[in-house]
Amino acid sequence: MPPAIHQPVCNEPALVAVSGGRDSVALLHWLHQQGCRKLIVCHFNHRLRGRESGQDAAFVRRLATRYGLSFELRAQNVAAHASQQGVSVETAGRRLRYDYLAEVALKHHCQRVYVAHHLDDQAETILANFCRGTGLTGMSGMTLESPLPTTTSHALRLTRPLLNWRRTDIDAYVLEHDLKFREDSTNRQGEARRNRLRHEALPLLCHIFDRDVSPLIVRFGQLAERDDEALNQMAQTLLQQHLTAEGHLKITKLLREAHPALLSRLLKSWLVEVCHIPDLGFMHLEKARLMLSSMSVSKINLPGDFFLRRKAGKLWIQANP
Repeated sequence: MPPAIHQPVCNEPALVAVSGGRDSVALLHWLHQQGCRKLIVCHFNHRLRGRESGQDAAFVRRLATRYGLSFELRAQNVAAHASQQGVSVETAGRRLRYDYLAEVALKHHCQRVYVAHHLDDQAETILANFCRGTGLTGMSGMTLESPLPTTTSHALRLTRPLLNWRRTDIDAYVLEHDLKFREDSTNRQGEARRNRLRHEALPLLCHIFDRDVSPLIVRFGQLAERDDEALNQMAQTLLQQHLTAEGHLKITKLLREAHPALLSRLLKSWLVEVCHIPDLGFMHLEKARLMLSSMSVSKINLPGDFFLRRKAGKLWIQANP
C-alpha cells in the first residue's frame, strides 16, 4: 500500500466521517490500526434511498461499537432542503453534512475531521473544476488539509490522509483485511455528474490516450498548486505595500501596471480577508481590476449590498445605506 500522506494525531479526539461505503470503512480501519482510540464516528443519513439509508446508518453504528468508538448520527431530508433552498441535492447534502460535522466537533471539542478522499477522487475534482472554468486555485484540487466550509463559527479542518491512495489500493486493503462495507446503489447510476465523470469521462480519456490519466491529472493539479502559491505570495506582498491604515487600497503606478494574475489575487484577498465581502465571483474581480486603470468607472456593485468606490487615488468599500 502507498504510505498515507498524513499520520493521524491519535492522542486527541477527532471525527471520522463514515458513510458505510468501501472508502470510509477502509479509512476507519486504517485509523484504528494506527492507534487512534479517541475517534467519534459520524454518519449523516441523507434520506435519499429509503430503507437502504437506514440500513447504512445501522451498519455504521455497529461498526463503531465493534471498534469501541463513540457514534453520532443525524438524518435529514436532503431532497426537501434542496427544493426549499433552490440548490442541487448534492450541494444541499454537502452543506447540511458539513454543518452537522461542525456541531458534533463543537460538542466533542474536536478540531479535525478525517475524510476518505483518495487520488481518483482528486482527479475527478480537478477535471470537474476545469470544466467549470476555474483558475489555478480550482485546478489544484483538494489539499491534504482545508477548513471545513460551514455556516457555523466553529473552526474545523478536513484532513485527507489517503489522498495519494488509488481506488485499487483501497480495494486491495479491504480485501486484505476482509472488511465488510455497504454498496451505495446510487454509485452505479449514471445521472449524477460526478458518477458520469467517474464511469464515462475518465475511462474514455484513458482509452483515447492509451494510459491511466488520473495520476497525470493529479500531477497537473500539483503543479497548479505550486504556481498558485507563488502568485498568492507575490500578491500578498504587493497588497501589504498598498494597504492603508483604514483598510483602503492605494492606487499607484506600480499597482496599475502589475500583471493581471497578481491584481486579481490581490483584489480577492483584500475584498475577502480585509473587507469581508461575501460571494465574490470572477466578474466582480474583473470589474474591480479595471477600475484601477479606467478613470471612467468610479463605482461598481458588489455582493451583500456593498459598493466598491474609487476616489482620491484609493479604492474603498461603501455599504448600501
